[in-house]
Amino acid sequence: MREFMLSLMTDKRDAPVFMPIKFILYLASLVYGAGLGVRRLFYNVGIFRSEKVPLRIISVGNLTLGGTGKTPFVIRLVSIMGEDLRKSVTVLIRGYGWDEQTMLKRKLPDTPILVGQDRVRSAHKAIKLYGSDTAILDDGFQYWELQRNIDIVLIDSGDPFGNGRLFPRGVLREPKDAVRRASVIVFTKVDKRISGLENIKDELLKINPGLVFVESLHKPVCLYDYKARKKYPLDFLNSKRVVLLSSIGDPGHFEETAHSLGADVAEHIIFGDHHNYKESDAERIVKRCSERSFDFLLTTEKDEVKLRRMSLSFAGYTVMTLVIELEITKGKELLVDRLRRLYSR
Repeated sequence: MREFMLSLMTDKRDAPVFMPIKFILYLASLVYGAGLGVRRLFYNVGIFRSEKVPLRIISVGNLTLGGTGKTPFVIRLVSIMGEDLRKSVTVLIRGYGWDEQTMLKRKLPDTPILVGQDRVRSAHKAIKLYGSDTAILDDGFQYWELQRNIDIVLIDSGDPFGNGRLFPRGVLREPKDAVRRASVIVFTKVDKRISGLENIKDELLKINPGLVFVESLHKPVCLYDYKARKKYPLDFLNSKRVVLLSSIGDPGHFEETAHSLGADVAEHIIFGDHHNYKESDAERIVKRCSERSFDFLLTTEKDEVKLRRMSLSFAGYTVMTLVIELEITKGKELLVDRLRRLYSR
């Protein structure tokens, strides 16, 4: 059902038979948009209040539902804070998916990571427990309860705004003019977009002339067999016949990356974003694999975390993980300059 609804929200199903459902989703998006407007008004006039804590708060968020690559960017941002600014940080996450927090803790073993829906409380804990003076607020663009010093908004270069409609008729969490609150726009997966990025920048600058832009891509690093605890170079994937397994916001990009590395994709088994695997899912996967001739299963780091946590068995099939890092290709100096200003006031 989730995949079906997403296909309607992204207009992948455009047959006339689906028009009544889309109209209902459109009406629901009007209600959702009105709710956003009222909430924003209440904060602006002081009925609702954003709490200010004695921390520099760097928010990382997006305008759309999933798929922009917030987790890899947060990992890269922690590295930039340490290497370029000599600052240690605490990461505040909502904890929506165990996959995200486990991945962050694995990639950032020396960084305090506080999990909880009440991130105002987490901010205070960061000061009390770790003596922090800076925190990264993960998925924070729509978290009005906590004041922040800088808002970094991630936009998927290949699909910046979906169909341009609000949830649930589209994938926008807020209208595009919400970038008025942002300081930095990070375009992710710039390798997916052939042209038109400058036009999008011009469009956003008309809304917020003070924006600076950063470009990045998701760079494959290696393959990892987590059962054997062994790494393989990327060329190991060349000419291998694989079955892809993913439950992420942008499965298409995962498949494109596998193809670009020379893999022969026999099938891509896709579950919804943040899907929690069950034994029945493992049985379904094994059944579909038994109908194919292939070398191994290939999955994402987030999926690997969930598969390991559930200790799921795949009837002896080898499961490889494609390890990805976010690489900033343009505008890093602009990002560092904006971050450095936090400490010069």
